[in-house]
Amino acid sequence: MDQFRGTPYAQVDLRVARPFKIGERARVNPFVEFFNLFNRNNPGNNYVGDVSALPVPVNDISNATAFCLDVTCSTSTPITSPNQVKFPAGALGDFFGPGTTVGIPFAAQIGVRVTF
Repeated sequence: MDQFRGTPYAQVDLRVARPFKIGERARVNPFVEFFNLFNRNNPGNNYVGDVSALPVPVNDISNATAFCLDVTCSTSTPITSPNQVKFPAGALGDFFGPGTTVGIPFAAQIGVRVTF
């Protein structure tokens, strides 16, 4: 299973703020926040670990050497690298198929904080 380890988890969050003074007591602090700035998919080590659970059928479950391209497996594509069988399994609580909750999508928000 060591060949199925993913790339390390990496996520960039950024907050940009610039305070402004208004008078002696009031301050306005507008800000912009970005979450998962580069919109990177982070499956980590959470991949499908069983060949029979892959979303693409294989030619032989006991010794998979090719992916089937049709239902009868009359045409197939050979598996030449372990990276070809890496399919994200989703995060915890994933009940809607592989990869639906992997990673946090890019998000941004703007706001203003007023202190007086």
